[in-house]
Amino acid sequence: MTKFMRHHRAAFLPLTLCATLLVGCGMGSDEPQDPESSQNETESDAEDTETEETDLPVTALEVDPEDVVGEATYSLPGTDDEVTVGILPFEVKGDIMIMRLIFTPEFESAGDDELIAVDEMYPDNSFKFLPMVVDYENLKEYEMLSDTGQYWQPATRALETVNGEPVDWWGVYAAPEDDIETFDVVLREGMPTFEEVPIQ
Repeated sequence: MTKFMRHHRAAFLPLTLCATLLVGCGMGSDEPQDPESSQNETESDAEDTETEETDLPVTALEVDPEDVVGEATYSLPGTDDEVTVGILPFEVKGDIMIMRLIFTPEFESAGDDELIAVDEMYPDNSFKFLPMVVDYENLKEYEMLSDTGQYWQPATRALETVNGEPVDWWGVYAAPEDDIETFDVVLREGMPTFEEVPIQ
């Protein structure tokens, strides 16, 4: 879904961290494969439910952390827990576009072998994790695609790793409507913003 922006770029400035662009970035297969399940996260943990598997055009394969084009580290409020998040180039497949993030936790509150879910790695995790994709050149925002309320992303509670080890997250958006080469990405309040993420 695309929305025309009604606010100025400055609205996204808090905690903006400019992504360092690298060359030689790679992705997985050119052909879409069966994905993992998607999830409709609600505002209440008690109401949080996971959807059944569906034919989303995303691979569930791990990606190489060396392929990131931007990276930033942030702390979770009120804790000594830190998370490093990296972003890969956007991958366009026909009418859709895939965003991939790599989360690597460094939690003081967790032991070396204790599993940490992705939904523990961002603030306000009782709300949906719905990063916004922004085209400032054409003043447009792209929201994550959804089908009958189920957003096209994996269940963040099911994505787990341990301290120091990366875990891959993905989300599906509409392909760019305009001839552009990069997007900015607003993950959510309290998290970094990536600028000029390339589209491939």
